Amino acid sequence: MSKYINTDIALNNQLSRTAHALVLPLMLLANENNEIAKSAFIKIVGWITDSRTWNKYWRELTNKGVLVRLGKDKWMVSPHECYTDGASHNILINKWNEARNAIN
Repeated sequence: MSKYINTDIALNNQLSRTAHALVLPLMLLANENNEIAKSAFIKIVGWITDSRTWNKYWRELTNKGVLVRLGKDKWMVSPHECYTDGASHNILINKWNEARNAIN
């Protein structure tokens, strides 16, 4: 299974270096529906140890349109930034838009 990954994300979203460093593991570890569990992701990425730091960069990724919250520990990575060949890009975009609109 291959993934399409938009490599211009740092330029488009003007992310900090640390937030940008978190984007690639987010994209690679997200499932075929672009979903990821925050707690599992934090355990895998061990180079940030402070919860305040995690919250800061997670909030930045959310505010810049890279992540959207689906549930308590369930997040979705933007289908505009990455998606797998096995998933329907249109379905992922619709799901993303519904989640974004639910926040607003």
